[in-house]
Amino acid sequence: MPGGTTKYYYNNGGVVGPVVTPLTPETITTFTGSGTFNPSSTSGVEVLLVGAGGGGGGNRGGGGGAGGVMYASSTTVPGSPLAVTIGSGGSDGGEGGNGGDTTFNSINAEGGGGAGRFGSHYSGEPGGSGGGAGHAMGGGGGGSATQSPSGDYTGYGNAGGSGGEPSGGGGGAGGAGDRAGGAGVQYDTASPTASPSNVHYGGGGGGGPNSSGGNGGGAQGSTPLGGGGGSHGDARGPASGPGAQDGYAVIKEPEVSKPTGVWRITEVYQYVKDGEWT
Repeated sequence: MPGGTTKYYYNNGGVVGPVVTPLTPETITTFTGSGTFNPSSTSGVEVLLVGAGGGGGGNRGGGGGAGGVMYASSTTVPGSPLAVTIGSGGSDGGEGGNGGDTTFNSINAEGGGGAGRFGSHYSGEPGGSGGGAGHAMGGGGGGSATQSPSGDYTGYGNAGGSGGEPSGGGGGAGGAGDRAGGAGVQYDTASPTASPSNVHYGGGGGGGPNSSGGNGGGAQGSTPLGGGGGSHGDARGPASGPGAQDGYAVIKEPEVSKPTGVWRITEVYQYVKDGEWT
């Protein structure tokens, strides 16, 4: 017998041989730009999608909303290639622009809402997570969250913070914006099951000036911009710039093990006799 870990399979009375596993190892595919996913498994697939972050507002502007997060711990996909579309981050300055949507297999993770600004258009825009409101003496409303669940997928998004001094932070997938950006949600989808490591997804941008972004890629606000909304990773400080992150997708396919075939009874006898098959 070849070396390796042996698993045993039984087939309704037939004699089915042992197999060294995995025949197809666990596979993790990430997308930071649009592309094509070529599946090797069709069931038990773990998928996490994040829309692009919304842009931060100018002139003591609010923080951009995080991209909405869609997560399925186990779903089915077709056996044929599938398009993955990654949204682009919203524009910064003035009234922050909304982020673009990330889509896969008819599932849509919505882009984050753009932020408001001081002087006009104080309120944040709705989005996967809502944009934060700009500085306003009377306050301005944060944008609402529009991300919804669908089928096997749980949707995450929260509202942006209201205007004030500092301005409102963008909403995050794990919590609403205040002055700081809302935090993202944590998953270990992008790391091997054998040694999982959590990553934050969907952090809101911090309100200007200088409020911190949320874990999940949210950028710190600066002077005069609010921070851009995020899609993945740690919170971003001023050295990385305030811009919004593009969307993100990660697809984890399970390990697949299959019997190598039906074995002759004489072979089975010999393996059992040698203690290699029980």
